[in-house]
Formats: sequence, structure tokens, C-alpha cells
Amino acid sequence: MTRLPDHYELVRERNDYEAVTGAVGPIPTAQRRRFVAVDGTDVLDAAADRPTLVSTGVGMTGPPHLGTVGQVLTAVELQQAGLGVQFVIADLEPYHGGTPLERVQALAERYRGFIRGLGFDPDRGRLRTQSEARDVMHTAQLLAPYYDPDSWDDGPDHPPTAWERAVSDAYEAADGEWTVEHSGPTSEAARTHSAVLHGVDFLHPLYAGEYEQLVLSFGIDEHHLTRMARRYRDAAPVEGRVAGIYTRMLPGFDGAPKMAKSIPGSGISLDMAPETIRERIGRDEGGDPEGSPVFQAMCLASRYDAERLDEFEAACERGGAEWERAREEYADFVVDLAERWRATGR
Repeated sequence: MTRLPDHYELVRERNDYEAVTGAVGPIPTAQRRRFVAVDGTDVLDAAADRPTLVSTGVGMTGPPHLGTVGQVLTAVELQQAGLGVQFVIADLEPYHGGTPLERVQALAERYRGFIRGLGFDPDRGRLRTQSEARDVMHTAQLLAPYYDPDSWDDGPDHPPTAWERAVSDAYEAADGEWTVEHSGPTSEAARTHSAVLHGVDFLHPLYAGEYEQLVLSFGIDEHHLTRMARRYRDAAPVEGRVAGIYTRMLPGFDGAPKMAKSIPGSGISLDMAPETIRERIGRDEGGDPEGSPVFQAMCLASRYDAERLDEFEAACERGGAEWERAREEYADFVVDLAERWRATGR
């Protein structure tokens, strides 16, 4: 089966992660729908007594999509829970890959304005690009001798889950239909610099002695980043505990296993026209909340709490007029997000 709940269960089982069924440390029960797994509950439980930073961020291959929105709103909710949050706008990653610097910097500033507009407070954390954080770049130079490319390996050699196979097949079928334009220079050295900096984006707060604990917050498809950070920490002169808390993935429209820019028609991007957004959300007739792209997006890329989502889950399962009203309400929310994104470019 390619259902995401089966994927979550298998990933938790293989990695000894815990499911999220209630509060996790300072993160309240009201946010339980947002997360599907925790790696290191004891770290979050100790967050009130030990300086703890949550680190998250976004890559930039174009305008935000609903998964991106979900990561931003997750960071906002974690701030509301009283946690210090670092949000990294990964601008050097596309630059190292060949995207011209001016284009990357312009997009990064749009992202910064959008993230702040959704409620992220830089005074209660840190909202930054990679290129402006000279202190992190300095640490990256000092920790580069300890970098091991094999630290990115995704742990034991497990066969892919059914959902992972479905995603791989969807990417293969879409090959050539969606590409990122790269017109700038790149090199193997640039890619290595990017990988080192990616790891040090996480480790710098521990290396600098600002925090004793680090919690990485990403979609569960990126849970390997926590393992990478631990391996890098163990190899380098860095101390501190590292944990991970992982959000749900979003199934795609029209049967796609995942909302992804590289799977045409599978998702919603904030550069879409309002009528396109409403039409796509309106396709979801309900019946299966676990497979519903709209209900799953409501769980991640919204401000609904768990109690309201329980109501929407029941409406989705029943379908009909009640689910239609819920879809229309969510479509209004997403159209407003798209307008907010467009406003950053004016």
C-alpha cells in the first residue's frame, strides 16, 4: 500500500521513533495533528530546564507551496509554545547549484517578508539567510575537516517503503516535465561547501555554546538530517544533545503520492491564480481523510488546532455539503496566502 500512515508507521518502527498522540515537551496537545514522529522525546521534555533551540528552514527553488507554508506555520506554532526557533532561508544552496546570486537574493528577501507576515517573530528566535550569517560560515570553515560525506547516508539498508517507491515512480514518470533553470557556474567544490554549510547551519548554535540542545523540525521525509547532524557532531568538537520532531507529508492531487513541484499537477503553489487554487481544492470530494490532499494540508498548512481538525476529519469522511463548506473555508485561507506572497514582489 502507498498510504502515508503506513509509511509513517514503518519509519517509526525502523528508527525507534515515537508517535505523536498528545503533548510533547512544551508543544501542546492542540498541535498533535501537525507531527507524526519524535526522535528524542527526552530532549523536548528537558527544554524548560536546558537552553534548547529548534532549527528548521526552507530551500528555494521557486515560490512557496503548501508544504513550505506548513513548515513556516510549524515554526510559528513552536515559537508560540515558548521554544527558541531558528529559521534558515537556504539561499546559498541554490546559488551553489548554479542559480544566479541576484535571483537567489531577491527570492530570499521575498521569503523573509512572507515568513514574518505569517507570524514568525525574529526577536524570539532567528530568521536568517545562509549568506548573511558570517559567524556560521566561519564555523563551517573550522568544522570542515570533520565533515564526512557518508554522514548523509540514510542509516541501515532498509528497502524503500511502498510510499517511497510510489514517489520514485512518480518522479521518474515526470522526468523532463519540470526542471530548475541553472544559468550560473557550479562545481563539485560548491556542492561540498553547500553540504558542509547545511550541517553547520544546525551545529553552529551548539558549537558557539549558545544552546545545550538542538531539535530539528522537518517533514518526516527528511528525518535523515537528524542522524547526519549527530554524526557530524560526534566527529567534530561539538557538544550537545540533538533530537528531531517530524511533520506529516502531503499526498498529492489526482492520486499523486506526494505534493511536489517536480510532479506536475500534484500540489498548490502560491503563484497560482485564485481560481486555479479554488478549482484544485474543490476536486477533493472527501471520503478518506488519510488520503485527502486537502484534509492533510489542513493538518499541516493551516492555523487549525487539533479539536477543529477532528471536526474537519469527520466532515471529510462523510463528504457532502459539510465537507464542501470546509473546503471553501480552506480555499479562502490559501488564496489569502497567495495574495500575501504576491504582495512581497510588489
